Amino acid sequence: MLSKRLRLPVLLIVATGLLGIAARTPEVTRQDLRVDEALETLRTPTLTAVADGLNVAFGPVVGVWIIVSLAVTLAVMGRVRTAVLVTLMVMMGWTTSSIFKQIIARPRPPVSGQLLHMIGHDSFPSGHVTLTLSLAIAAGFLAAGTRRFPLVVSVGAVLVAAQAVARMYLGVHYPTDVIGSMLAAGAGTSAVIALRSGIDRWIGRTPISHGSPGAADRRGSRNADDGA
Repeated sequence: MLSKRLRLPVLLIVATGLLGIAARTPEVTRQDLRVDEALETLRTPTLTAVADGLNVAFGPVVGVWIIVSLAVTLAVMGRVRTAVLVTLMVMMGWTTSSIFKQIIARPRPPVSGQLLHMIGHDSFPSGHVTLTLSLAIAAGFLAAGTRRFPLVVSVGAVLVAAQAVARMYLGVHYPTDVIGSMLAAGAGTSAVIALRSGIDRWIGRTPISHGSPGAADRRGSRNADDGA
């Protein structure tokens, strides 16, 4: 029987797959394209610059740099366990999206309406939105139990919403692509959170307590060296 902890990740994976199948149908694609075309009418130099900035800031190259920098910073701070968990959360969210890209293989929106000229059968889901949401969830995990948590969640929500609109504004993704991205990111990150106790044992530390991640790291550091 499926563990209660894994029910949410599994449900999100199933939901992502079903949405991806629906997204490939002509009717859904027509409705999606209408939304993209409506956003095209709102294009201005300022909005385009913001969308381009989000495209670069959460692209594959910068994304890897952010993940590595975050992991190294946490490790240097003595929070090795949290560094491993956060890295896995972001990578699993991103990887889940990449897997669905290959499975669904949805064609990109028409190039005639794009600002980035992206072609291929990798439209569903959006990797940019997945990465943005995965990082936002990881940031919320780090801020859990602190006074910064509401601010971190708010900023993360704004960034994810902006990225989702930006992908459609640039004409490189459909609405169902960005929705699928959120489901895929939620599936990957929630799977790591659900399995965090096992992951914690795997890296040779005491199980994560109900306290904040930082406090758990400080307790764990008294019982094991940081090279684990």
